Amino acid sequence: MQQRKKLLICDFAEYNSKLFKLGNYHFCNCFVQDGYEALWMSNAFNHLIYFKDQEDFHFKKSISSAKRHPLADHIYGFAPYSYRLYGNYAFSKNSRLITRMAKTIVPNIWKSLEKMNFLEVDVLWISNPKAYWLTKVVKYKKLIYRIADDYSQFAEFPNIARIDELLIKSADSVIIASSTLEQHVLKCGKKPVLLSNGVEFEHFNKTDVACPVEYQENDRQRIIYIGALRHWFDTELIEKLAHQLDADIYLVGKVETDLSSLEKYANVHILGSRSYEFLPGYLKYADVALIPFIKNCLTDSVSPIKLYEYCSAGVAVVSTNLRETSQQKAPIWIAESHQEFIAGVRHYLTQGFDRSELRAYGMLNSWDSRYELMKKLCLG
Repeated sequence: MQQRKKLLICDFAEYNSKLFKLGNYHFCNCFVQDGYEALWMSNAFNHLIYFKDQEDFHFKKSISSAKRHPLADHIYGFAPYSYRLYGNYAFSKNSRLITRMAKTIVPNIWKSLEKMNFLEVDVLWISNPKAYWLTKVVKYKKLIYRIADDYSQFAEFPNIARIDELLIKSADSVIIASSTLEQHVLKCGKKPVLLSNGVEFEHFNKTDVACPVEYQENDRQRIIYIGALRHWFDTELIEKLAHQLDADIYLVGKVETDLSSLEKYANVHILGSRSYEFLPGYLKYADVALIPFIKNCLTDSVSPIKLYEYCSAGVAVVSTNLRETSQQKAPIWIAESHQEFIAGVRHYLTQGFDRSELRAYGMLNSWDSRYELMKKLCLG
């Protein structure tokens, strides 16, 4: 049997997260289907993480020994324990800590990777710039740096510009998820490959999914948002929707911003996080799906996965006029203002929409098609 090629991939989320199945998860699966075996490298951790997220700490600890920890067929996990972390912590905001990280990891990272047979790989794939230190440890044939967002806009990446530039200059290929990131890469002397986010079409286009329990409480029309509830989420817009429309609004996602102003509305239901497995049901039985983001530099640079997921489920979409979303030419309603946004939602609730057109758009934007293009442009 032919020996499998090797991929070492570094992301923010865990591979087996029940809540997040983002781009790198899908690319990893495509690599494995293409004959690779993969090591999914978690963020470095130590006991500081325990006070922030005990569940995350215990999981990372469970895969921190120097052996292969199976996560799926031909996919293994490993979390390096470091006695010094970089991040938004006191005395940890100097990005130079990233360049020295390998020396602060116990047990010895070179020996650990050698035991797992991942010290030499065909592809080193980094999307989390905190993992730059691996470029000084791993022997690789190709280094791919995938930039999904403008990392400088996130608090968890203080003073990241220098590391970001080092990764861009070191990489054999730089992949950007949105066109707004192109100039940033060009300034560092590299021509990036534009690969927008995609969708696991078969997952979101399911027909045999159950109606969520929350929907069964009444038969009113349903408006759905699925995704992160963070500072870019336009709470004021949701208030206006709740006040002006006779429909129920469901918000699905981890709450990381103040939503207290919505609590007075009986037709707003803040559900919290739901497993990726059950998301198709929330979409299939909804009437309109939302991308209600405040427009700024960060959101203009985002290629929202939810756009493709919503369309694959065949549900009408209304979005803020975000630059990257507008450029996708999707069959959705794009609004310049709150008034236009509300008008779009009202239009779909009263006039209906073409589900087949939406699903066809989703099918064209599958992760499989993104992988084939990446393989041609970056690995050919």
